[in-house]
Amino acid sequence: MTLMKRQLILNALWLCGLTSSWAATANDIYPINDYEEPHVEVNTPTQQWAALEDGIHASWASRDIHYKQHLVPQLIPVTYASLSAWKGERANIEAVLFSKTDQGMLHLRFRGATSSKKNKEAAQWCEARFMNYVITDNYKSCGKHDFSLTPWLVADIIDQDKPHALKAMQTRPLWCTIEVPQSAEEGDYSVVLEILNAKNKVQKALTLNIHVDSHSLPAPANQQFHLDLWQQPYAVSRYYGVERWSPEHINHLRPYLKALGRAGQKVVSTIMFYEPWGQQSHDKFSPMVQTTRNTDGTWSYDYTIFDHYVELCAEYGITEQINCYSMVPWDMTFRYFDQATGKDVDLKTTTNSAEYRNLWENFLDSFKAHLVEKGWFAKTCIAMDERNESSMLDAYTIASAKGFKMALAGNYRASLNNKLYDYCVAPDQVQEFTPEQLEYRREQGFKTTFYVCCADVEPNIYSCSLPVEAAYLPLHAAANNLDGFLHWSWINWDEHPLTDSRYWLFGSGDTYFYYPGNRSSLRFERLIEGIQQYEKIQILKQEYKDDPVRLATLQQLLDKCRPFTLSAPDYAQIVNRLEDFLNGKAVSMPAGSTK
Repeated sequence: MTLMKRQLILNALWLCGLTSSWAATANDIYPINDYEEPHVEVNTPTQQWAALEDGIHASWASRDIHYKQHLVPQLIPVTYASLSAWKGERANIEAVLFSKTDQGMLHLRFRGATSSKKNKEAAQWCEARFMNYVITDNYKSCGKHDFSLTPWLVADIIDQDKPHALKAMQTRPLWCTIEVPQSAEEGDYSVVLEILNAKNKVQKALTLNIHVDSHSLPAPANQQFHLDLWQQPYAVSRYYGVERWSPEHINHLRPYLKALGRAGQKVVSTIMFYEPWGQQSHDKFSPMVQTTRNTDGTWSYDYTIFDHYVELCAEYGITEQINCYSMVPWDMTFRYFDQATGKDVDLKTTTNSAEYRNLWENFLDSFKAHLVEKGWFAKTCIAMDERNESSMLDAYTIASAKGFKMALAGNYRASLNNKLYDYCVAPDQVQEFTPEQLEYRREQGFKTTFYVCCADVEPNIYSCSLPVEAAYLPLHAAANNLDGFLHWSWINWDEHPLTDSRYWLFGSGDTYFYYPGNRSSLRFERLIEGIQQYEKIQILKQEYKDDPVRLATLQQLLDKCRPFTLSAPDYAQIVNRLEDFLNGKAVSMPAGSTK
């Protein structure tokens, strides 16, 4: 049976509420723990590989470069490196392995460089994982994907902690994460990354010095950066082959929400009516609130799934805001269960109609009472996405009359500036906010953020984007006095997320940047780096109030991040220079700086 036919059957069974019986076969369809990396046809430079010395070559490497699997890395091998981190920071460093001959299965481990207690302790902070390749191409746009473009492999997947083969004439990047605890003492620590063969014999070793700064980052849940990555819980249920909101589904969701909470996610994405966004996702969004029109014409509501999901997110520190989609869905259709007929009804309407007002006034009255009872009303927003101004104002009039806050991801409109609690705009409209407007919104406790989507060529978090672009996005927010960043998809997987990041709609990797099997990505980790730098900027701005020289230097470095689009080589230079300064290193002033 083909994959397509099996998926059609799964979809049909879901409609009948029978997917749980297919749990065993779903894992045959969708790989989770093990899978085979994809292959694309390339011209391997065999002479370059043949010129290498025998054995494994290992080196610390740049996080800003995509190392091609079939090419010899263009670097001078470095076996010693150092990094600086604050207490509470998740710091990263990359390494690379390559060989002209097959080296079999390898595994990784960290140990203290010496037997001292502090170095042994530091080794426990460190984790090294192999990076896996996924198919991408250079399509960076909206609309149907241009599959005629040349595919290539990008090392984006940070695999599970397990052995990996190093094949002949191949390069294999390694991703090393250092989770510095809040309790760590300031000072220098030394650890060694060891590469071992199947017989547990060390083949190569790379030394890393970790300097722990005196400063501390707040826990992710307490950080200022407003991270809003829309969740897709239904991709998880389909991929793992379990019924939506079954106990198995909840258990499979947990590691993904834990990773999201560790990144500093602030918003729970909830769905009020069936499918707010039409056809753009592989998995349809079913409602988290069941709406029923009773035989007597009254309405009733079941909040069981909504409550369960909000509480589940709270377990992982995602507690600041609940965004509820959408009073203005893309096709203006609202599905409810009609008790009289025993069937679902799709109400297609407009925001200025009497039936729309009746539907929503009844819903919001009940919803508000429920939220007040749960203690959630003050942090709940009725959320909308890229709708026209008149429809948004109609929705605002109804929701605000009930006391609800409003959130919007869309175009800047002056008429909405003082109405929206959470206002997220496209990057080309960030400058529409005047300094006075941003100050007013901050004084009111409002959130002002920006997003990237398929319309933005760069910087972005496509699988083919430069790795540093993900780190640049939070710094762009900081430079423009914004509160954070939004992206419409985080785990919006299709049928082959582990092997091919291309999707029938949008650019490569636009629909997800976290992988099945609880696998992180280069893009996700670099975004976290940028968020941590954003947090350091806020802390040091306060610390440097009485140090005008350092404050001016910080501002000059930050000003380099104000433009949305830079020339490609500038992203890494600007981000790395600012990162060095935030970590206490002396930096040269950027070109064009003024006193």
